[in-house]
Amino acid sequence: MEFFEDPILMSLLGLALVVGVVALRPQRWAGVLLPLLAILLFALPRAGLVVRQASLPLPLAHLACAALIAEWLVLRRPRPPEGTLRLGRYFLLYAAVAGFGLAVGLINQGRYLITFLELCFYLFSIGLFFYASDTFRQPQHFRRFVLLLLVISALVSVYGIAQRYLGAKILVPRITYNTGGSLVSRTYLEAAEPGQMRVLSSYGDPNVLASQLLVFIGVALALLLGRRVSGGWRWAAGAVLAANVVCLWFTRSRAGLVGLLLVPLVVLVWRSRWALLLLPVLGLAGVMAFPLLLEPVLRDKFQGLLTGEDVRALFPRMAWQLLNVAPLGCGLGQTVVLQAQGSGWNFAIVPAGAVWAGFNSFWLNLFCRLGAPGLLAFALLLAAPFGHVWRRARRVPDGMVQAALIGALAGFAGQWFVWLANNTYMMPGGGLNFWFTMGMLVAGCRAYAPEGQAVVLPTAAWSAGVPAAAATRGV
Repeated sequence: MEFFEDPILMSLLGLALVVGVVALRPQRWAGVLLPLLAILLFALPRAGLVVRQASLPLPLAHLACAALIAEWLVLRRPRPPEGTLRLGRYFLLYAAVAGFGLAVGLINQGRYLITFLELCFYLFSIGLFFYASDTFRQPQHFRRFVLLLLVISALVSVYGIAQRYLGAKILVPRITYNTGGSLVSRTYLEAAEPGQMRVLSSYGDPNVLASQLLVFIGVALALLLGRRVSGGWRWAAGAVLAANVVCLWFTRSRAGLVGLLLVPLVVLVWRSRWALLLLPVLGLAGVMAFPLLLEPVLRDKFQGLLTGEDVRALFPRMAWQLLNVAPLGCGLGQTVVLQAQGSGWNFAIVPAGAVWAGFNSFWLNLFCRLGAPGLLAFALLLAAPFGHVWRRARRVPDGMVQAALIGALAGFAGQWFVWLANNTYMMPGGGLNFWFTMGMLVAGCRAYAPEGQAVVLPTAAWSAGVPAAAATRGV
């Protein structure tokens, strides 16, 4: 393990990884890179080291993704056909808002290192979506991806369930968690009372694990209930689904459990619109369960208001006041903290100490960094590929592929709810996993589109000189 503690050796390993990626030429080795990325992103998102100067986990998955995105941009320079800017425009809009936030943060003397890291998390990581959708074009790539998801999700869940009974002794340093989060990770598994133990599998945090499990559950559930799905896929999906749900229960993530109500709803709406009648029932259940979601405020998870009231219940009120105080955000490298004043609070803008510093909510953190324009641009950026996949998935003739596409979208709906109450997007196993999966869904829609159907690619935002004429490419 001393190898992982030497920054020089780790830097040389990263350089070797970059050189190896360039030499492999991913467009020819997609079949090799797909399982490698799937293992790093979904099975071992915490494997790596920690940059102690920034208190930042640096997993091998992040290094690999950075190298792949750079190679794709610099060496391949994909030039998709004309008329493929429909999805790319939303990215360009969001990139412009993020650029404005970068300028605001630098002008207000935000920390340079944190500003750079936040730019990577908020903007550059989305490149994995374009990379995946452009690289894994073949039908066998998507089928292999679905199989990898099922296998990895089963292993992740079994490992998480084992932690419930074996505790922290089965954690592997710098593999299933990194040294920066070791204390917190072990605390989750070494609770004084068994009922307070929260499993984290290889994700280092119960809420991050719960967020990813929702996607696994969505895929497995859709395969189990989908039409024209073979018996083998159904049996495998049923076994994986059972393990996923048990593991999610052991995470004790309340946001994850509420998100679990949304996943079956999306899958059932796909099967039959009569499922919309369940909305009032779910709404009533949500109102009854909401008080159970409130937790005491923890000093090490939230900067600012320290009262007996759960700050998350005040998020809507805070967002409204932030809109009045800083409608354009505080910029990257900065954050907003709360200073208690009597029975209320005041906002203060200070340099951020870490990329997740601020509120324990990704949506609220994004709002305070980039303001209302950033929140709107990001929401549009999410809605565009979601709607693209939803419309085309319903016309995919392959039953297994259609079920996997819809199931992943259902999992995303649950994830977006988790982002309301937790900042899991910024942590290993969060944003990169989301954008890679979304890119694979777009690639799967293209690979399995009905014969002669026009297809819209999302990659033109990263290419130069592509005209915006309204033309499409047939499959």
